[in-house]
Amino acid sequence: MNNTLQEISLYIHIPFCVSKCTYCDFFSIPTSCAKNAVSQDYVDSLCNEIKFRIKQYDVSKIKTLYIGGGTPSLLNKNQIKQISDIVRQVGLSSLYEFTFEVNPDDISKELLINLQQAGVNRISCGIQSFSQDVLKSVQRRADSQQNYTCFENFKGSFKGKISADLICGLPGETEKSFIEGLKFLISKNIPHISMYSLCVEDETPLGKAINSGSQKYDYDFSDELWIKGRDLLFSNGYVQYEVSNFCKPGNECLHNMAYWTHQDYIGCGSGATGTVQNIRYTNSKDIQSYIDFWNQNEIIPDKIPQTVEKISQQTAQFEYFMMGLRTLRGVSSQEYEMIFGEKIAPEILEKLEANCKKSPQGFYHLDKEKLLFLNSFLEELM
Repeated sequence: MNNTLQEISLYIHIPFCVSKCTYCDFFSIPTSCAKNAVSQDYVDSLCNEIKFRIKQYDVSKIKTLYIGGGTPSLLNKNQIKQISDIVRQVGLSSLYEFTFEVNPDDISKELLINLQQAGVNRISCGIQSFSQDVLKSVQRRADSQQNYTCFENFKGSFKGKISADLICGLPGETEKSFIEGLKFLISKNIPHISMYSLCVEDETPLGKAINSGSQKYDYDFSDELWIKGRDLLFSNGYVQYEVSNFCKPGNECLHNMAYWTHQDYIGCGSGATGTVQNIRYTNSKDIQSYIDFWNQNEIIPDKIPQTVEKISQQTAQFEYFMMGLRTLRGVSSQEYEMIFGEKIAPEILEKLEANCKKSPQGFYHLDKEKLLFLNSFLEELM
């Protein structure tokens, strides 16, 4: 398969954590210690996959690069440089965005300098909560003090953009502790804040505890707290440009916008997913199998340890609405026709006109209150 894509977004997965949080259902595995936590064999195989995917899809430039996990900040200096050098060889878009996820307790001046030298221009910091009781209850590695002090380390050592993640309504969180933490981020002028509602996944330790009744959880309180957080961000000049993402104007995450605006992207690393021209692949989560395959001298495309799905027109159309309506940008009948070669069905267009606002550019989008009921609207829409 060889399709010219020119510019494309690239996601890289680092599936290792020193410890796993009780609410997390992302693919990651615990590693024994922070030092040398990511094996060199894994990084070598990852770089081999990157080179293969770039050639496979005839990519001329990388538009956005996002290294997530797991815990990418467990990579050492040479590994960060090795990955960055592979990408730089491809060529970078004029609007190149390079996001790197970090844990607060991994942040040091040395790490920040290494990231800066590697070309990282955006850091996503997983805070989740500033409450020590909350952090301890969900087995977060960083403590409250480290969450607060990490922002001091950014000063003078990193000149790019900073994003902070919060999870609203973790067990033990109070309105006072959550709002105080959010006010702290606002006071530090953090330009991008992701504020997620806790998604209780049945197979996680936290999900099992809540479902069994051994952990009390108030879903209504969590929802109320998220709305109070949202309104606080609004009152301080943040824009809700996506359901869970807020920023000062001009600080949107370009990589995530690629997902939400139905653009192709490549995924590399064990467990990573990519979607290119209605073909979606997901790499094997068997890390040793991943390493063994990609460190071979000869790569046979038909033998890649991955699952492949051909996305139907109907599924692609649903995903266009599902992802696009998450954003302030919204969806457009003109864009839809350009992508799918047909007009939006009259009954769908009628529902968009009845429930959405329309921008001067012709995009339909939900207002802040209707975004709260996005899933219900999508069910009605499709």
